[in-house]
Amino acid sequence: MATDICLQLGKRIKSLRRARGWRQIDLAAHAELSKTHICDLELGRREIGLRALERIAAALDTQPSELLKAIKH
Repeated sequence: MATDICLQLGKRIKSLRRARGWRQIDLAAHAELSKTHICDLELGRREIGLRALERIAAALDTQPSELLKAIKH
């Protein structure tokens, strides 16, 4: 189910963000996305686009594939 996938990815993003000591607004600024976008992604309310995935990964100093590893089939 898509929601499960979105929740898993959102938890991974949130975990990496918190490990840096960042608030959602900090990640949003580094990724050039809105805080609402980050919030919705972390809560699994929004499916991530490829460009947003790339921006978030770069902001967290990782690769998009590392973010996607959190998804269990």
